[in-house]
Amino acid sequence: MDPYILRSPTLLLTTTDDTSHVTINNLVFMDDSTLISSSTAGLEHMLLITEEFYTLNNTSANHQKYVLISNSLPLTTTSATSPVEFNLELFPLNSISSLSVIPISISSSFRFLGVWFNIKGSRNFVKKQIADECNSFATTLHSVRLSAKQVVYLYNAMLIPKLEYRMQVTHLSEKDCYAATRLIHSLVKHKANFSCSLPNSILYLSQALGLINLFPYMIQCHVNNLFLIANSSTPFIQRLFVYRLRLIQFRFLIPISPLNVDDWSL
Repeated sequence: MDPYILRSPTLLLTTTDDTSHVTINNLVFMDDSTLISSSTAGLEHMLLITEEFYTLNNTSANHQKYVLISNSLPLTTTSATSPVEFNLELFPLNSISSLSVIPISISSSFRFLGVWFNIKGSRNFVKKQIADECNSFATTLHSVRLSAKQVVYLYNAMLIPKLEYRMQVTHLSEKDCYAATRLIHSLVKHKANFSCSLPNSILYLSQALGLINLFPYMIQCHVNNLFLIANSSTPFIQRLFVYRLRLIQFRFLIPISPLNVDDWSL
């Protein structure tokens, strides 16, 4: 099916063995499916399988909702792209001869299982999402008669898990996290009748209100996820983890494993 291959980068003249590469052709969760291929022919083959599956199970898919993401588009593409035509063979279980899908812009973000990705690696979309969530939370509760402790509880128990899910593949700077939660800090101080000039660090104290500081919390979550991936018993996750380590090693020209680097300062 011509799967997409993540090839481990190397500075050596000799190529790495195939066991260091990661091949993948699909990601499926419930009714959310993602087909991955390194060629149009590979996608056509998998699309044919899906159409036959729908016929066998007396179901159908909304082709208008199909989204195509391609890393072969120029990184400077800003204008509208032309539709990509997928030609499918006609079989007793397939009556669809072709599918036309418009690829999204290389600079656009796309969602998979509620998490947003960007091929260019831009964090702007997720950063705006986090800020909008926090601002909406603060605006909604500003006029509601709640105590400071109640606001902190709602923030820690309801909003923080949502932000954590959205940021699980995106790392924001401390400045970005502070800007996103600025109205939250003001709201808590207002509800507690504190001065606006009160340092935010006091709000974070467990002996005080125990408001979660978004930046260190995000770092802790990323470290926890890294630990879980590094100790995964799934062979695919293990190979993917090794691939990411080699990618970091290649991009930063590190002669040793990134796990053995103690000081990342330049």
